Amino acid sequence: MEAEHVVRAVSRHKILVVAIILMTLGAAGVGLWLAPKTYDATATVSVVTAPSSTDPLEDVDALRSSIGELANSQDVLADVASRLNEPRSTDQLRHAITGEWVAGTILVQIGASDSDPEVAAEIANTVADVLPMYDVSNGALVYTTSNPARPPTTFSSPSILLGAGVSVVLALVLAVCGAVLRERRTSGLGDAAEVERLVGAPVLATLAPPKDPTTVPALYPGTAAADVFRRLRIGLEAEASSDPVSLVVVADVTDGDVSVWLGANLAVSLANVHRRVLLVDGRVGGQEGSPIAAPDTIGLYDVLTGADLDDALSPGPVDNLTVLPAGEWGGETAETLLETEFAAAMTRAVGRFDIVVVLAPSLSACEDARIMAAGGSLVLAVPDSGVTQQEIRRHTSRIRAVGVRLLGVVLVGKNAERVPARS
Repeated sequence: MEAEHVVRAVSRHKILVVAIILMTLGAAGVGLWLAPKTYDATATVSVVTAPSSTDPLEDVDALRSSIGELANSQDVLADVASRLNEPRSTDQLRHAITGEWVAGTILVQIGASDSDPEVAAEIANTVADVLPMYDVSNGALVYTTSNPARPPTTFSSPSILLGAGVSVVLALVLAVCGAVLRERRTSGLGDAAEVERLVGAPVLATLAPPKDPTTVPALYPGTAAADVFRRLRIGLEAEASSDPVSLVVVADVTDGDVSVWLGANLAVSLANVHRRVLLVDGRVGGQEGSPIAAPDTIGLYDVLTGADLDDALSPGPVDNLTVLPAGEWGGETAETLLETEFAAAMTRAVGRFDIVVVLAPSLSACEDARIMAAGGSLVLAVPDSGVTQQEIRRHTSRIRAVGVRLLGVVLVGKNAERVPARS
């Protein structure tokens, strides 16, 4: 997803973004509060040459460094463990105690870590008391605890600054991801230009969905409702002008009867300008919707199983329009018939009509629309909400993968269309 789309998603879902950030920071705060705490205490021991020493020491700094390392030796650990008020094992002390000479000084720092601040200070001071007993200089050095350890007032681990920084970054990442996911699931597709960029095909028209998908406003030329489909017809013919088509499959991206309403009105509009049109109900097998012919009428199923095309045709509601209903589907598998017989049947139909308009099941329901459109063109009815850009990309990619020409898209808006009653 491009940066501008991420910014748009965050902008559109500000409340969700703020909620995710607050929840993440709150959870992180609770986690930091409940996490086991570690407290660090430090005692400082000065190590100098004894005034009474008669033998000069060759390298006092090396001895100081050795004393720092001695703080973590097994003998010192055992001695410290035996002196503590709160029991700690030598293994625990080995991980808790550090000793280090401060370079360039006479100081050796003893560090101790514990979950109890009082115990941390006690451990550091006890090590400082024990170290002179394990003197490596044979009395040539004097040990003085110049700065005894005090119980720390704040914990050193977990780090508040580090935890806060990680929490903020995590909250921002989760908030952006949440906004993007919400955008993909619920956002509309945008305007016609954005849809055209998305599908790589023109938007032939932008229509409002009907209150009643069985209405055919194209039957009443001159009305505002019929003019909608006149503009759609002109857009379709303009798109096909450079490469004429004789077979047009109309299908929804999502389940519904919008494509049936759209295809039927398009067929009527084409017939109104004296085009010989065959309207085919291709909703076959388990995909039948509201039929466009009376029950028990032979139709597409019968043609695909060997019946003569003429016997299955019915006159349409206007001149120049003929209807091939779906028919009563029997035991033959719809998928097999469509793959093996549909193209040949449509070739015969195209030879007799100027254009064949096929009403197909939705792309989300089955593969029938892509099979029917092989060798022809496909017009998609796309809702401007309730479908994600990812779904549209997937459908258009699969359409082109089988060599189908995507002639264009009809963008279906949210507001119900008002179809005027016949006078």
